[in-house]
Amino acid sequence: MLRSVTNGLRAKAREALGDPPPNLTERDIEIPVRDDRSIMAYVYAPLKDKATDALPILLFFHGGGFCFGSRYDDLESNRTIAAEAGIIIVSLEYSLAPDHPFPQAIHDGLDALSWIANNPSQVHPSASPSAGLIVAGTSAGGSIANAVVYLNRDLGSSVKVTGQLLSAAPLLPPPTVPERYRNDYVSHEQNRDVAIPTAEMGQLFLAAYKPDPTSPLSVPAIHPSGNSGIPPTYLQACGLDTLRDESFIYERILRQENGIATRVDLYPGLPHHFWEFFPELTNQIHKRADDTVKGIRWLLKTAPA
Repeated sequence: MLRSVTNGLRAKAREALGDPPPNLTERDIEIPVRDDRSIMAYVYAPLKDKATDALPILLFFHGGGFCFGSRYDDLESNRTIAAEAGIIIVSLEYSLAPDHPFPQAIHDGLDALSWIANNPSQVHPSASPSAGLIVAGTSAGGSIANAVVYLNRDLGSSVKVTGQLLSAAPLLPPPTVPERYRNDYVSHEQNRDVAIPTAEMGQLFLAAYKPDPTSPLSVPAIHPSGNSGIPPTYLQACGLDTLRDESFIYERILRQENGIATRVDLYPGLPHHFWEFFPELTNQIHKRADDTVKGIRWLLKTAPA
């Protein structure tokens, strides 16, 4: 049932795409991953002033509670950000729970990251990992993106991730919050009755995803090997989100305890993933898109040599 709903939503999303704006090219690509499989991705590429311009790449993981969504999610947001930040966005259609529980989406992401870094011309003629390679995600996609960054580090990969961008992401489930930060985590209870999705829905998504509590990839923020080697990180948090304080605590772990460059934007009074769920909030959506462009530019500027 869940899979048929997901497939239906994906088909509708493709039909609703329309033509890309005149300052972008867009296309579907197929990316090979492990076990003789391939997954689809949607590429947003800004038009350039010069044919020789090298463009950075952002690998994007959509939200959807690990169970829903497609490569066409966050369409308007990704179009705006790709054009204004001058970055190629590769929106990945990773494997979804419950058919494909943890950690398959993470493995899909790692394989896609490696393929993109080693075959940039197959993404776009101007795609250049040396100009910047950011891993990003929204909501559940932010959790997957975060895990991909840590797994890439743990494996000693030659792929150099230059930044991570995590928007309204579940990063520290309440039972995993370090004792020293417990008093700072109030959003889970504070926003319980106003949050979208509800805490109960979040539990249903996790039950389908089945993260392994013994795996360091289930909560990378408290990885047993620590946080060294993690690139500069830009986070976005929504004021009325149960997940809000997870971003702030993770930011402190990176910056205060590990000396990693961080940047955070908060959207007070706004719910989880508001830029997709509430299209009528045009001013707030434009503000968030503008912040994202600035955050990407900051990541590219702050990237380690």
